[in-house]
Amino acid sequence: MVVKFNDVAIVRVVMKIWNRPCLLLPRRVSHTLPPPDAIIPYLAEAGFGDTVPLRDFTFDNSLISTLVERWRPETHTFYLPWGEVIITLQDVAYHLGLRDGNPVGGCLCDFGRWYHTETWALVEQLLGARLPAAAQQAVQRMESFTLKLVWLRDRVRQMSQTNDPETLRQYPKCYIMLLIGGYLMTDKSNNLVHLHWLPLLRDFAECRAFSWGSAVLTWTYQSLSLAAQQGIMDIAGCTPLLMSWIYHRFFQWCPPDRGVYQYPLAAR
Repeated sequence: MVVKFNDVAIVRVVMKIWNRPCLLLPRRVSHTLPPPDAIIPYLAEAGFGDTVPLRDFTFDNSLISTLVERWRPETHTFYLPWGEVIITLQDVAYHLGLRDGNPVGGCLCDFGRWYHTETWALVEQLLGARLPAAAQQAVQRMESFTLKLVWLRDRVRQMSQTNDPETLRQYPKCYIMLLIGGYLMTDKSNNLVHLHWLPLLRDFAECRAFSWGSAVLTWTYQSLSLAAQQGIMDIAGCTPLLMSWIYHRFFQWCPPDRGVYQYPLAAR
């Protein structure tokens, strides 16, 4: 790969070292649906208020593919001709509005043992509804501890008109799960989000104190390391963070309509 910078023109010549096309990017399901006004204060209470204005913009697949070819998994850095660069926690805060805090953890399975309640009963308790296909999903190992993004989106879209605070709190939890699985920490399924994030949303004050920025950054590092392997044709992770970071660090590539600075940067 050869990248040349010039104040007037930019020339990008990408040598397809592995003879592969540009990486396929995941669909960002969450931001096809803006959050209802009634739940925005709850999103702010949970620490996701700054993610509301994040926009879904046009991605440059060739540019992302070029950077991925320069990713070094052993150091978690982009190795460029003039040195190494890295996405930091500060970048995550600037671009996505997610701050540092307490470690983010969770149970990947056996919810009954850790939370003293059956898995789908916990879903019904926190989100106000049980998946129609929960029994069938339990048979399939891949989906036994996941929620479909389409179901979460429909829950938010069909939000009932109510003034009950406890009922209202169920919908921002749906939206945050949709945001996690469809924008911040996408996987290659493009339609599922793991349940282990859900118990972290039970208390919005505790949720706000978690280091969601670290979780997003770790997920993005892992996704870059997987995408850098030979033969891989797609990439997961937080591609909006990656694209916004590229535009900010390499301003020569930044489109004119994204030149205005505002917080968070990915909302431009």
